[in-house]
Amino acid sequence: MNTINPKISVIIPVYNTSQYLARCLDSILNQDFEAYEVICVNDGSSDNSLEILREYEKKSSKIKVIDQVNSGVAQTRNTALKHASGDYLAFLDSDDFVRENYLSRLYDAAIDNKSDIVICNFYRYYEQINLAKPVFYKFRRGVFNKYDILKGLIPDNLIHSYLWNKLWKREIFENHSTFPNMKFEDLAIMSELIYKADRITVINDALYYYRIRKTSIVRSISLQTQNDYMKAYALIRLFLEKTGEYSRFKRHFFYLSLKVYIVMLAVNFMLFKEQPSLRLLAQNIFSIKSFIKTCREDNFSMTQEDILNYNVLSRMVKITALNTKTPK
Repeated sequence: MNTINPKISVIIPVYNTSQYLARCLDSILNQDFEAYEVICVNDGSSDNSLEILREYEKKSSKIKVIDQVNSGVAQTRNTALKHASGDYLAFLDSDDFVRENYLSRLYDAAIDNKSDIVICNFYRYYEQINLAKPVFYKFRRGVFNKYDILKGLIPDNLIHSYLWNKLWKREIFENHSTFPNMKFEDLAIMSELIYKADRITVINDALYYYRIRKTSIVRSISLQTQNDYMKAYALIRLFLEKTGEYSRFKRHFFYLSLKVYIVMLAVNFMLFKEQPSLRLLAQNIFSIKSFIKTCREDNFSMTQEDILNYNVLSRMVKITALNTKTPK
């Protein structure tokens, strides 16, 4: 890769997405913007993803390929961050694709408004029926401070915790250069990243195509995935505690808590079909309620280590489950 002084570093984690990879790479190489680099990290793929990446690396000087043993998407992004040299960062999932003005529109908005972050709309692309449905934020367009954006982000309704529909000033990641090694790692740290920005621009343009497929990591229903979802929720509460901002966003965190409870109830009934135990269902629902109650307390005292080591959901019935104390 010999791109000189790139304005944007595009980070693409790759794991077993060979059937989608060409479209992804073609879309990012066909941009109407010139000053960028593409950092692709192959996370130990067992298909021919690495071979495809090497072919594209030969075709374009913008592409740099890094190969590593399988470590998960969080560590893959961490690896890419170490090699990024652009003034701004963009993230692209290897099964997704973007419009030709994805980079130029985001970059122009960042420069014109002197913004640290730019947020755009996106499409949900349903591959089975070849349908792209635009998703438009209810949040109005314009330039905002971090507090305005966090009011829409924390409840996870007006602004979503996706990395890929945003352009990030590189400095945002300088003192927070690692993603936690878990699923929902973007949800876990998004509030903290937004908090580091002074000016944030929201534009109406839908520039990103988010592919909906049955085998997607973020759409899988599993005990580990849902435990990570609860950990991400608790890490948001920890962020509010550390910054002293819980009282400011207490109402917004309540809305998130309500959403988390409803989602987890639905997930548990889905898991019940796989393991039909009423006692286990009751135990896990009790555990969810207790954990959410703990996170909503004013004197929240869990540490990051506590959160990452605690699993809300269990595979087995615990004899004393219904008498278990709320985690602290």
